[in-house]
Amino acid sequence: MVRLIKYELRKHFLKRSILIIILIFSVINAVKIQSVYQGNSYLYKDTVWNEVYWQLYEAYSGSITLEKIDQLLSIYWPLEQQTADLTASTAMDNPNTYTGNLYSDFYLLRDYYVRPMEYAYMYRYNANEIVRIAQENMDFYSEIGNEYKYLENEIIAERFSGRGIDDFAYMEMYQYYLEYDFSALLVLLICLYGLVGVFVSERESDMDAVLLTTISGGRKTVIAKILSSMLFIFAVCLWFWLLDFALFSFSFGSLEAADLPLYGLKNFENTALSLSMGQYAFLAAIIKTGGMTVVGMAFLFISSVSKNALIPFAANLTLTGGIILQQEIMAGSEYVLAKIINPFILVSNSELFKEIEFINFFDTPILSYVAAPLIAAIIGVILIILLLLTARVNAAVGR
Repeated sequence: MVRLIKYELRKHFLKRSILIIILIFSVINAVKIQSVYQGNSYLYKDTVWNEVYWQLYEAYSGSITLEKIDQLLSIYWPLEQQTADLTASTAMDNPNTYTGNLYSDFYLLRDYYVRPMEYAYMYRYNANEIVRIAQENMDFYSEIGNEYKYLENEIIAERFSGRGIDDFAYMEMYQYYLEYDFSALLVLLICLYGLVGVFVSERESDMDAVLLTTISGGRKTVIAKILSSMLFIFAVCLWFWLLDFALFSFSFGSLEAADLPLYGLKNFENTALSLSMGQYAFLAAIIKTGGMTVVGMAFLFISSVSKNALIPFAANLTLTGGIILQQEIMAGSEYVLAKIINPFILVSNSELFKEIEFINFFDTPILSYVAAPLIAAIIGVILIILLLLTARVNAAVGR
């Protein structure tokens, strides 16, 4: 079996065309990530801001204390008052400022220090308020006998209990990295190109019927094709996910905030997870790979029932567009089951973790991020079973 898998890998995936596509897409990905940094970070757009930010960073990073907050506000409040009516001096060489300009000082401190630190400081109080409301809801639903809603609020109270953000760190890198999905689209296209010929190549040359008569033919060959395809998907995913992390780290020039909780990011303030940003990045990569594998099995299944490469390529391209469109339509909606039944939500999974959402499983609330991988796994197993059945049947019919 190992020899068969190696043979299938060499035959279908270790080809110059695929390696060239991976290289080209890697360059495109690098350019895209650099554009994310250049287009969104003012630390790139303004070199003075960059210099001043990191000078101040030594004083305000680390543990959030009242002393640091008071020191920061003693600088910020006078700037806020001076710029409130837009009549302050616009001179660019003011010696009494950090950046040379009052307005520039104000916006730098507001956007990169005061607002992030205020969010971090207040998060504990906001989380406690959510716990209080959830507990009140539990009492209410207990009185009226609604056990399902009681359990939902119990989970919410448990997830938000004891939350707090104790440290301040530069978070821009993780802010954009954890919601970056462009590389997932590139991986999808590579997998589509690589997987479309796994079953079709023998059928086009009538070799599928011959393989059935060999000692290692039939079911073993199909299994080898499936396993080699999975290895290909894993390898492509691993390369691009590592490339994403390396390029974001290099572009933003920082690995700060890896130990801060995920809810330290404003977009994830209502997440059900209590992982750090670094831990979540690892989890998200695993889940992305799992989702990509399920989509890849769908690509294989469609190609396994076709006689030439053109039809499955067009069908798989349509499938790719369909699952992406379905997720875009469902994003942010209240139709939780409709969202998570699409395996692509695992590939572009920030939507899955930003909010606490449930599905009703026989009057038991199940968190959506728990249900989504289980549904995808079931779909994946069904696709593999169908592959084992149809690939051999189609080859036998071809004789």
